[in-house]
Amino acid sequence: MKQTCQVFMKGKYMENLQKRKFGLLTTTAMIVGIVIGSGIFFKTDNVLAAVDGSVFLGVLAWILGGIGIIFGGLTIAVLAKRDENVGGLITYCEMTWGKTLGYLAGWFQTMFYYPALVAVVSWVAAMYLSELFGWTAEGTFFGVAFSWVPAWGYPFSLTEWVVTLLIIVFLFVFNMFSTKSAGKFQSFAMIVKVSALFVLAFVGLVFGNPVEVIHFADAGLIGGGFFAALVPIAFAFDGWQVAPSIAHEIKNPKRNLPLALTFAPLLIMLIYIAYFVGINAVLSPSQVMELGNNAVSVFAQKFFGNVGYRVVLVAVVLSVLGTSNGLILGYIRLPYALGLRNEMFWSEKFAKLNLRFDIPFFSAVFTFVVSMFWLLLHFASTTGSIFMGWTMFSGMSVDEISIVLIYIFMILIYFGVLKQFFQKKVDSWVFGALFPILAILGAATAVYGGFQSPKVAVYLTVSILGIVAGLLVKPKHS
Repeated sequence: MKQTCQVFMKGKYMENLQKRKFGLLTTTAMIVGIVIGSGIFFKTDNVLAAVDGSVFLGVLAWILGGIGIIFGGLTIAVLAKRDENVGGLITYCEMTWGKTLGYLAGWFQTMFYYPALVAVVSWVAAMYLSELFGWTAEGTFFGVAFSWVPAWGYPFSLTEWVVTLLIIVFLFVFNMFSTKSAGKFQSFAMIVKVSALFVLAFVGLVFGNPVEVIHFADAGLIGGGFFAALVPIAFAFDGWQVAPSIAHEIKNPKRNLPLALTFAPLLIMLIYIAYFVGINAVLSPSQVMELGNNAVSVFAQKFFGNVGYRVVLVAVVLSVLGTSNGLILGYIRLPYALGLRNEMFWSEKFAKLNLRFDIPFFSAVFTFVVSMFWLLLHFASTTGSIFMGWTMFSGMSVDEISIVLIYIFMILIYFGVLKQFFQKKVDSWVFGALFPILAILGAATAVYGGFQSPKVAVYLTVSILGIVAGLLVKPKHS
């Protein structure tokens, strides 16, 4: 019998009416497409800096971070096999610890997690687009000099912010009016980004000197910096949790979602490590740290010349756009899921589905507005603090605000699966005990790394206040 998400609202049952349109390839593409994107390109130097340029320790950190999503995916698969309702992590929190935690997970993702990532990742796409078209000169607007253009330097100039805004607007409209096309673009972007990273990794490993940059003696240098490296790695691996949010739109989700959650994380970790070693084997760790976000551009230009460099930049742009598209694809369904449960203010509006486009329009518009707020906050923490004297936002990284708490939610879900194993609701000790324990350890390292951030007190305060606000606005009757 086909399972639907039924919620009693205003004297009648409301069902999930969205069509099942995503197969195994699209679901896998969503995970790979969201996770592999901006993080690997603009967090590589952060990882190196945290481990004092040690490629060996960097690889260990990537492996440790990968464990979190590999076993996290396998643990989530236990719940995905039993339920295909609307909500993804909301549903899994409900299954393990009840409706209140499910609501808080949905609220936090809606107001903090997704919009922060949408803002930052779209800005990264704009940054590489500007580099591709040569819009990086100071005092110019789309490459043309104007006297009224503020002297904000690349990548924080007016051009980058306008392009970021246009990207977000386009992708929201794209996902609202053509969901199937958005899913197909996700598959296309996955193929492009995996191919590009494979080529770059292959070139680096074959033509570089990987043996010379990996020093096994560095194993004795593991310290606080090693765990601090797990924060940018957590960002680079982040996003795989989005796939369960479309479980109700996946064909045969009890088979396809667990398969996607199993194979995608393993593929991602292998690609990341190959690229990380490859780029350091060619440019050297010190040069990668010095070049920062431009390391991939210099790497490409060194081996492929100007034409090849531009081809690689196009692939990078498509890669990051695929991440942003996948985030938005999953994000617009979250308020809809809360609305179906009658747990959101204006629940009836959020739960309303446009049958022509098979999309919750009100939910989509709301998520767009919230994303704009986080884009403004990202602007304040970068351009505002650097060029406009907004010192109160100095040093803040909006993408890190939600990372730690989302991993805490994940740890609670893993403990929930472990609890169900001891309650004999999960038969297999491998899936019910071993995998959840390994997932907890992997996620706990990311949380520990997050606590090494100098702004951790600010991030936790904002997160806790956000959760309290969620409890205050939660409908009393839900």
